Amino acid sequence: MSLTSRFTVLVLLAVTIVGCGGDGTSVNSDATSGEIVCVSRQNNSGTYVFFKEVVLGKEGEFRQGTVDLSGSKDVVEQVSITPNAIGYSGMGYATEHVKMLSLSKDGGAAVPPTSENASNGSYPLARGLNIYVVGEPEGPLKHYLDWIMCDEGQAIVSEIGYVPAPGGGGPAPTEAPPAGSIKIAGSDTMVNLAQKWAEVYMGKYPDVKLEVSGGGSGVGLAGLQKGTTQLANASRDIKDKEVANIKEAFDKEVKGYVVALDALAVYVNPANPLNEISLAELASIYGDGGSAVEWEQISNWPEAAAADH
Repeated sequence: MSLTSRFTVLVLLAVTIVGCGGDGTSVNSDATSGEIVCVSRQNNSGTYVFFKEVVLGKEGEFRQGTVDLSGSKDVVEQVSITPNAIGYSGMGYATEHVKMLSLSKDGGAAVPPTSENASNGSYPLARGLNIYVVGEPEGPLKHYLDWIMCDEGQAIVSEIGYVPAPGGGGPAPTEAPPAGSIKIAGSDTMVNLAQKWAEVYMGKYPDVKLEVSGGGSGVGLAGLQKGTTQLANASRDIKDKEVANIKEAFDKEVKGYVVALDALAVYVNPANPLNEISLAELASIYGDGGSAVEWEQISNWPEAAAADH
């Protein structure tokens, strides 16, 4: 079983973090080499599912000893205070206290996680950020979705640090929405974006109440299946079983919208001399049976370390 963090205030806690080998030995938190600390997400996260499928393969599993955190922001914060750590999170959570690595695939050139590379698909972990609803949206729900995709809504995507959706933009809805309320839940990657959308939208249209919560893509899609959520944010694609459950429960089809793009970034501490890594090396670090447990095992570590000094 993976080592799961149940703490929310990472900086204030004195904890012993084991490396990815999961043997229980302490990691030297002052080192910039040595045993790798793998920071990951919990399995209700769409980011966890996306990373697992692309990096480890659909049949792949994470190795023991990962530090599994509940939030995208938590991952970045943990990496920022752990020199030996590596983690993955949405590009919208980047700070000056971490470094994003360029990624290579199948022996190709390493590609940085930029807006341009997310948009053109050249970054290996580029993905869509999705909204799912049950049936054809109507009333305030339709108005809100139309507003998200207009120039104003898509400008907020850029402001938060993600990439506007393909086909997004255009004028805002000309008429005010009917009064109502919308419960929104899901992706923690998207929660900062969803909260900003809600803040601006309710400022313009106070007759519509938006209730935004995170919890992970799985939580939002579970709420959609139960009818307790009207709009699910998801950083992964909806599963066939989830679509079938909604059809059975409501006799309606799921409607999905790509509302933004993201480059799922691989983060390391600024003390780490690496600037790039391959998908194969990520699999060797995170995958069950992977051989990379120390930074010196990464292919260009000696060159990177020498250049850093």
